[in-house]
Amino acid sequence: MDDAEKRLVAWHEAGHAIVQAVLDDGTMPVHKVTIVPRGPALGFTLQLPTEDRYAHTKERLIGQLAILFGGRMAEELVFGPDKI
Repeated sequence: MDDAEKRLVAWHEAGHAIVQAVLDDGTMPVHKVTIVPRGPALGFTLQLPTEDRYAHTKERLIGQLAILFGGRMAEELVFGPDKI
């Protein structure tokens, strides 16, 4: 990856991590964030559960969607909606 792409991926992953930290209820903390490419991913934010869960509330699922969108929103905030 060139420096511009690394910067984009770093902000993207930071967006996921920041939204997760804001919504954190202590059950799925961020374990690792990386911009080192692995397989098809340019980077990733890994959350590890503190306990096994088999059912999820509507609020938890909406929170997961917010975390997923956090990466894209960070890109738009930093680089602008027309630059990506």
